[in-house]
Amino acid sequence: MLDHLQATLDRIEALNAYVHDQQVRQFQHDILTTGSFQLASPWSGRPLECVEARLIAYINDPYHFKLPLYAYRFQDRTDIWVMSFQIGLGFPLCALFINGVYLAYTQARPPLPAAYAILKRLAPEFDALAETAPEETVLTEPLAILGHPNFAHHMWNELPALNRLRSDTPISIQTLFAPLGPLDGLPDPVPFRALHCQRKPYFSPIGGELLDQQTARGLTTQLPAPATAPPQDDAPLIWIAHREDGRSCENFLEMLQAFDQEVRQLCTPRYVFDSFSAPADLQQSWYDPVRTAFEARQGQSEVIFKAMTEAVGGPEAVHATTSGLTVTQALALAQHADFYITPVGSIQHKVAWLQSIPGLVHGPHGSMNWHVANWHGQKSEIAVPPCVLPSELVEDTGASAHHPNAARNMNYRIINPDAAARVAANHLCEALGLTR
Repeated sequence: MLDHLQATLDRIEALNAYVHDQQVRQFQHDILTTGSFQLASPWSGRPLECVEARLIAYINDPYHFKLPLYAYRFQDRTDIWVMSFQIGLGFPLCALFINGVYLAYTQARPPLPAAYAILKRLAPEFDALAETAPEETVLTEPLAILGHPNFAHHMWNELPALNRLRSDTPISIQTLFAPLGPLDGLPDPVPFRALHCQRKPYFSPIGGELLDQQTARGLTTQLPAPATAPPQDDAPLIWIAHREDGRSCENFLEMLQAFDQEVRQLCTPRYVFDSFSAPADLQQSWYDPVRTAFEARQGQSEVIFKAMTEAVGGPEAVHATTSGLTVTQALALAQHADFYITPVGSIQHKVAWLQSIPGLVHGPHGSMNWHVANWHGQKSEIAVPPCVLPSELVEDTGASAHHPNAARNMNYRIINPDAAARVAANHLCEALGLTR
């Protein structure tokens, strides 16, 4: 009987606690400062020392990236594994696996049904732990592993935690992806490979959920010069983004046209149009499995930019687009913007998380609430909470073909584009001090 299972779960919760404000989980801190960490036995409650660490890959939808899953083994009456994944939550210990006995998800987020869906998706990775391990890796010091193809996760979930821990102690680093390009203090990325350590020191992810001011400002100083100079007149520069690869607003052009007509009663706007931006390290071979898909998305962006240009009356209103720019170049261009309208998600973080800029977000019906605005304000110390399009103006139209079937991943349409445009224009007036 697992008489002390609750002690094990309590210990995992303690290991998942942040050492700093939303940065660096306790088990990560333990590994990277002492080389290992301890779990509580579900049979006796006594401390157990980690005896093995493995880094294996799992497939991340929708583009079939191989992303890291960290597995740590403890010995008791049978093997006990705890596993860390989910970069968006700062790489917590997510799963507890007691061979032949028990499988539990320990994080309160996401909700339980989604958690079991994740575990089911990861079943091949659990099975792989019983297979022949790769050749043993012997480390001479603890190793922090970071790097994610999504720039926002790299910028928000990894770099601030790394900077905070490095302020406490020197650590060795390995980088898997570099979507923001070369950054001060980071080694060049290397292709993913499975790792297997049977003795301390071990390796660890490093994560958090807060983009602090110091990290944000440090990134801003490393951005390239913007591809286009700011406008020479006093017209507000409005950043307009559209997502075409799922979770898409199907009639956004109607809202954009109505918004442009509203704004022209106030001023002569200038626009920057944004959509997909390729990672700065796209030339690396580990993007080969998704290169065709990324090139297709770049082509989609060209098409949508032409349609957006027509919606605002022609090219004279368009200051620039992010066509052909890497995400780092797009971040630099975004520094000129005065206001934005974007979908929720990473595409919003591109313009709004490295600077204090007002704007409006839209998205699936279930995402349009005050929690979204608060969340954006809580995850970046520089960002200001956006205005959220009222949910009564949005209706979902079906699941995205590129994302898991969940409320936050629905395609949607704006029920009344004119009303939505007035919401955006009113917020623009309030934020920039314009008068009708």
